[in-house]
Amino acid sequence: MSDLGEIRAVLAGVTEQLGSAYQQAGVARARIADAVAVLDGLGEQHSEPLVPPELRQAAEELERGLGLISGGATAVADIDARL
Repeated sequence: MSDLGEIRAVLAGVTEQLGSAYQQAGVARARIADAVAVLDGLGEQHSEPLVPPELRQAAEELERGLGLISGGATAVADIDARL
């Protein structure tokens, strides 16, 4: 395989891993949203909110991570297109 072919093969692998990471993070986002919804619902019967601030912070960090993964995928696609 040529050097260019090897580079493209590595980029394809990175693209696949980034896609998998994005998909898994999407599952995590959905599960966090479900947890927040359940806790919000239960909190209506409680005097204090039940959703820990750390859970909301985790959701925000996950959104930031999804953006970074997406940006990484775009950068890899741009590199591949220039080859």
